[in-house]
Amino acid sequence: TLDQATSLIAEVLAADKVDLFFHDPSSETLVALGTSDTPMGRRQRAIGMDRMPFANGGRAVEVFLTGTSYLTGHADQDPDVLVGIKVGLGVKSIITTVFEVKTLRRGVLLAVSGAPEFFSEQDLHFLEAIAHWVGIVIQRAELVERMKRETVEQGRRQATEEMLTIMARDLRTYLTSLRGRIELLERRARREGREQDIRDVLALNRTLGLLERASADLLDVAHLNQGIFAINGQQMKLMELVQEVVAAFSTAETPIHVYSPVEVVFSADQDRLRQLLENVLANAVTYAPKQTPIVVEVRIEQRMDGPWMLLTVSNQGPGLPPELLPCFFHPFVASSPPTGLGLGLYLANRIAAAHGGTLAIDSPSGQGVRITLALPVEEEELIMRDQEPPGS
Repeated sequence: TLDQATSLIAEVLAADKVDLFFHDPSSETLVALGTSDTPMGRRQRAIGMDRMPFANGGRAVEVFLTGTSYLTGHADQDPDVLVGIKVGLGVKSIITTVFEVKTLRRGVLLAVSGAPEFFSEQDLHFLEAIAHWVGIVIQRAELVERMKRETVEQGRRQATEEMLTIMARDLRTYLTSLRGRIELLERRARREGREQDIRDVLALNRTLGLLERASADLLDVAHLNQGIFAINGQQMKLMELVQEVVAAFSTAETPIHVYSPVEVVFSADQDRLRQLLENVLANAVTYAPKQTPIVVEVRIEQRMDGPWMLLTVSNQGPGLPPELLPCFFHPFVASSPPTGLGLGLYLANRIAAAHGGTLAIDSPSGQGVRITLALPVEEEELIMRDQEPPGS
């Protein structure tokens, strides 16, 4: 289409060649994506003058960088015209102007002739009008393409959500039946005193718990995307919840130390905060080296809009590059090697947002990983009771 457009412009102007050069930001180069089907146009491609790196300079690059149009009837006498243009192509006359898409410069429109004093000021004004029209057409074309992509992506997301919901519900049904069978085996093993079978049943229950959690996470992702993710706020004691969840994750290999100078009583959804904390601790345990502790700290921070509760979970792992940190809040981004569905931190982040708070992840100086939950709390609801630090 661009080749056809430049050929038509060349015919109207009786030019030897017309180009649409687009800016390639990755290489800082003007690239001719549209060139008239004329002898000079074909020769330009043959000698490689369809690419103009900024580093080489030239009038076309100058027009793009400054946004100022250019006209000359004696290109052979202009030292700023590239040698490949005035010698390789034999160009004498040039008119060129920038074209923009939504006020952003995207390239230049260029017409040349082998004859001196060939173009007039009126020709340049005509080319500027065409460049304006080209910018509008490109904007419309890109908008249509974006709308097509978004429509396809929306359809893909809807199909994925339906599939996830069906999978999660079917999985929950199978797991419920399986748990009933396992409980029956456990009762029989305890009645008959089969210690090895009891240990095996306990291991099965732990695995079953992970599967049930994965099923719940899949349903939560579907509910989030469908806008039916509910938050049931009630008065709760934060430290009681923290101690309960920590007890389930702390081991001799990876101990978890809790520190809070205050007991925080405020309004939140206890079940959702439990889910958030479990997912964050699961991530911290996964990345923590053996025999190194994980630290959970709770404190109150006074901000301009009132008090905020900050809960920080940090480990002493190898750390993460800054550019990778935001990816962990995307769905289905798992650790390497994968240890789950990659939904834990995504759901934790959405739970924090549903409470009007934030979840942030950072790796200070590349040493360890720290995840901080920040939640706004109402002054009249907040009850802080001083606690002694552990070991005091």
